[in-house]
Amino acid sequence: MGQYLLRRLLQSLVVILGLTIIVFGISHLSGNPADLMLPMGASPQQRADLIQRLGLDRPLPVQYITFLANAVRGDFGDSIRFRTPALPLVMSRVPATAELALASLLFAVAVGIPLGILAALRYRKAGDYLVTTVTTLGQATPSFWLGIMLILVFGVQLKWFPISGNVGFKSLVMPAFTLSIVPLVTIAKVTRSSMISTLPQDYVRTARSKGIPHGRVVRHHALRNALIPVVTVIGVLLGSLLSGAVITEQIFAWPGIGRLTIESINARDFPVVQAITLITSVAVVGANLLVDLSYSLLDPRIRRS
Repeated sequence: MGQYLLRRLLQSLVVILGLTIIVFGISHLSGNPADLMLPMGASPQQRADLIQRLGLDRPLPVQYITFLANAVRGDFGDSIRFRTPALPLVMSRVPATAELALASLLFAVAVGIPLGILAALRYRKAGDYLVTTVTTLGQATPSFWLGIMLILVFGVQLKWFPISGNVGFKSLVMPAFTLSIVPLVTIAKVTRSSMISTLPQDYVRTARSKGIPHGRVVRHHALRNALIPVVTVIGVLLGSLLSGAVITEQIFAWPGIGRLTIESINARDFPVVQAITLITSVAVVGANLLVDLSYSLLDPRIRRS
């Protein structure tokens, strides 16, 4: 287990190192940062002085090493738009995005797994067709349309929930529900497929022949073995929720990383974009690492191997 953990950590570090190269390269494709930082009417001498101070006149490999060394220390420079250090600015938005992503994922898991189990237990019956129809409709519903409809109905007409911002639990309900639809559908479908392939297995039939109650057979024998692909999907979804809640945060004016990303891209605020990209990338890699480690807890055969 220790060697496996060490190997996975090294692989994760290699992935993150590759991401730093990509982020550094893309940031240099958007133009010279000095042109964005200088005021209008700046003289050529002021531009040359700023380029020299930022180290942009040095070779690209030297600039990358400097960028990597600064990134390790958490120094991404100052935001061009907000005139404040980029990393503290991004970290101030992380709790809001994490709150939204975790609430969405918890709701998706709490509803998606039971729906998948129900569909598998009622395979090719009314319950299966009903769950399949509902999940298909949910998958076909655009998140931006759903968010707008929730705002119009529950925010404007009924006035049950705030329509924007983060002012408490009520303001979390609509954006979390909007963001949870796609993960919920994915989890339900994967659970259904995995349970359908697990229920006919010999160990499940053996447990039933021993007289073990049906509910216990489903929970302790079928579901536990069917959860491995579900856990894999949950890990991928968590990473995507942390890094991809852009549309939902824009619709509900949620003060998270997604909204900050749009604002920074529009302003060509490359230090903030770099910080956001690396932080979300590390979060995705960390989520995948936790998923890999959880396999051994679900399946003893993986732990022994």
